[in-house]
This record gives sequence, structure tokens and C-alpha cells, in this order.
Amino acid sequence: MKTRETASAGYRLALEAHRAAVDPAHQRPAAPDDGDPSRISADAQAAFDDYRAQARETASAVQDAAIRRARVERTAA
Repeated sequence: MKTRETASAGYRLALEAHRAAVDPAHQRPAAPDDGDPSRISADAQAAFDDYRAQARETASAVQDAAIRRARVERTAA
């Protein structure tokens, strides 16, 4: 197993280039995970619930389309 100390020179150069290019101000800070859902704002929770509902609808539509296509292909064969 390679570590950063024993890695190739190319890996070390790529890592240095990445570190130089990343703006620390745009990195996401680690969020404390204390399991307390009350820390989530109501707006954020509502937005997430809307997203989940939309994702379920999209997944359902994709699944329905796949079933219809499979039926058409089965009857055409």
C-alpha cells in the first residue's frame, strides 16, 4: 500500500497542484453530526422534503417508462 511519502513523484506533483488550486474559502466546513434534527431550519427541511418528493416522482416515471418499453420489446419479439 502506498502512502503519500512513498507515492510516485507524479502523484505528489498532482497533489501539490490540487492543493494550490483549491480555494480554502470554498471548501465546505465539517458539520457537527450530533443527531439533533431540530438544528435543521424549517425552510431547509421543507426544501429537502420537496426535493425528495420530486425525486420519487422522477424515479417512478423512469420505472414506468422502463416497464412500458420492456412490454413493447417483449411483444415485438
